Amino acid sequence: MTGDTDGTVGDRAGDEPRDAERGRGDEPFDPAQALAVIAAGRRSAVAAYPSGTFLFSLWGTVWLVGYGLMWLSANDDGTPSGLAAGVAITLGVLGTVGTLWHVLHRSRGLVGTSARTGALYGWSWGIGFVTQALIVTALADAGAPPEVSALAGNALAALVVGLLYLAGGALWDDLPMYLLGAWIAVVGGASAHVGLPGTYLTMSLAGGGGMLVAGTYVAVRGRRRRRA
Repeated sequence: MTGDTDGTVGDRAGDEPRDAERGRGDEPFDPAQALAVIAAGRRSAVAAYPSGTFLFSLWGTVWLVGYGLMWLSANDDGTPSGLAAGVAITLGVLGTVGTLWHVLHRSRGLVGTSARTGALYGWSWGIGFVTQALIVTALADAGAPPEVSALAGNALAALVVGLLYLAGGALWDDLPMYLLGAWIAVVGGASAHVGLPGTYLTMSLAGGGGMLVAGTYVAVRGRRRRRA
């Protein structure tokens, strides 16, 4: 009997370390916890992408105010006052700097390809508007009338913004940004056919106003999703 008892105790004693070791190494899989980790990672990635609300509101304000002032101050020949043009140009520069800062700041939380994509997208705004300014300057130097330079400058600005929104929407699977990019590009092309000073009013209301409407929509949709 004693031998049986000792053998039983010995087996149990030998099993206990193995059970403890198995418990430490083979913890049960928790699907809910795994899904929570994946969801948290997705939220972090989404939070690092550019904010449509910020970009739409920023450029909507820049265009609504800048082009609006140019339309209000236009002379009989459609030329805006120097002050209004200066304000519009300054707002455009601030909008470009603000966009670059925002995209680089948001993508700072990403690594690898995602971080590089965000940085390249941010710098694309500055490159696009520098190129637009060079083209408009070249037209003026080549003897293009002021009206032609103004119409080309406005259309090219809309094209830059529209194409960058299209690219951003495609990169981050953001349908509102993509659709707004298409709208802005079309508005820019159509405004060139309106002539001066109507082109400024078109860019202000259809362009800037359209971006502000899109920004409001994205903000409301985001709040509803967070509440759900």
